[in-house]
Amino acid sequence: MKKSLHERKGLLFAVSILFFGFTAGVHAQDYSWTGAADTDFYNTANWTNSTSAPIVFDNAGWKVARTHALGNSAVISKFVDWQPGIFDSTDGNLTVNADFNIFYNDKLNGTITVNTGATFTCRHIFRLGSEGTGILNVNGGTFRSNDPVNNPQLVLIGVLSGGNGIATINDGGTISGGYQLEIGTRDYYPTGLLNVNTGGTADAYWATVVGPNGTVNIDGGNLNTGQALIVGDLYVDNAGTEGTTGTIVGKLNINSGTVMVNQNDLDSPALNLNAKAKVVIDNGSLIIKRSGTDFTSIVNGYVTAGQIVPAAGKEIVVAYDGVLTTVTAKKSLGINDFDVSNRFAIYPNPVQESINIMAKGNFNGDLKVSVVTITGQTVIKSQTIKANAGSYTVVSKNKLASGMYLVQINTGTTTVSKKIMVK
Repeated sequence: MKKSLHERKGLLFAVSILFFGFTAGVHAQDYSWTGAADTDFYNTANWTNSTSAPIVFDNAGWKVARTHALGNSAVISKFVDWQPGIFDSTDGNLTVNADFNIFYNDKLNGTITVNTGATFTCRHIFRLGSEGTGILNVNGGTFRSNDPVNNPQLVLIGVLSGGNGIATINDGGTISGGYQLEIGTRDYYPTGLLNVNTGGTADAYWATVVGPNGTVNIDGGNLNTGQALIVGDLYVDNAGTEGTTGTIVGKLNINSGTVMVNQNDLDSPALNLNAKAKVVIDNGSLIIKRSGTDFTSIVNGYVTAGQIVPAAGKEIVVAYDGVLTTVTAKKSLGINDFDVSNRFAIYPNPVQESINIMAKGNFNGDLKVSVVTITGQTVIKSQTIKANAGSYTVVSKNKLASGMYLVQINTGTTTVSKKIMVK
């Protein structure tokens, strides 16, 4: 799955480069923002033209428009039936209060604000923070890559060497990558940051990709990743352009809200985490959707390896209902505490000669229990044990050396991982 997605990404990027090379040879009118008159984007007095022809905002001929940090900042307050062949923002501020459609974008730097009632659409690829800093605030509007005739559709947050893209999606706002949404990916491993706040939505159809220097914060909003979620992607378009990586290679923080992988229930969904990637779950949920496919074992593998971790004082809980594999974090249990959702407690802790598991309520079904080290080595293989008056016992005497372990409890539909200490 990952290979095919990378091949798709390479195709998209190659098409965009070829298109840019083609347009460079086209006779075009080049509009450059001066902001000399006022803030009105469509006031011709705010622009200079590379040709002697008068400035006309229409679709006759190929036009290039670039805003800069000059004079008054540009504001789009009305819709005009004009689609620039190329639109770039090199610096300064651009405020979008009405629909604005562009064909191609090479740089979206400076500060871009999309407000309620506005849709800012690129038919090809948006490049936020390309070889510089680009800041996007979507405040109730929509920022999207979208093309009805299926040109490459992609939003890149952070692009090329020195690239730094920061996108914040607020209440009612939407960012849509079209096919793919990428944060801090590809050549030179640029910096990318996506914040999805309460009431905000981010989505893609095929994949959401978090690069080595990419960070995604879900703070009450929703991220619909598409068929795949890739965190810590090391793919580059051109060999020799690899950037540096830190101790964490790609980070996703689910503080509150939801990350839904494969929201359209497509075949072969993928959750791919780099060995140094970090997915931290606090009050939110990571959900993988695929009818009839249980991702519990894959998730537990990532938990054991330390790639999916709970917030401090919590433990990861995985549940599967036949369609959704849901990963959440619950408060860690003391000796006499019970996990309300999964109804199990382990005692005593630290463990002595046996691991005792107590079920709350009327649960008395069989359990499969295994014990692994923090580094992922299985010490006690999965054992099926039966209830004895609501209690279960796994003999651990002479099997566990001193240290920290994870006890994995599987009811057949739910898996819980709990930490124990052996002295």
